[in-house]
Amino acid sequence: MVWQQIALAPAALLVECRHGELAMSALLASPASAPAHVAVSDNLDFLELTTAQGEEIRLQAGSLRAACKCAHCVRARIDGRFPDRFDGIAITQVSPIGDYAINIAFSDGHARGIYPWSYLSELQAG
Repeated sequence: MVWQQIALAPAALLVECRHGELAMSALLASPASAPAHVAVSDNLDFLELTTAQGEEIRLQAGSLRAACKCAHCVRARIDGRFPDRFDGIAITQVSPIGDYAINIAFSDGHARGIYPWSYLSELQAG
């Protein structure tokens, strides 16, 4: 198997060469576009997104915390130690992760999760 690095804006991605054909890596899939606006509600209980098309999305802090896919949360789910609910939790910080996601910090001290735009869209859809 031969790997060849190609430069595509904004970063270099990998393409696998098989029998003279290029098989696109999953890394080349089009990511969901970033929202035009990202904010936290005044009460810190909702993440508010506005898409480029003008659609407004509100995601509850407790739901976002419960949907975290970081290794710590995945392990806690496997071990049966993950809470069913996160009532009263607040969003304390939102940080960009490149052009594809955000990191959300919560009032319980958890700040490990990465939330890609596509995952936030899935959570909104329900």
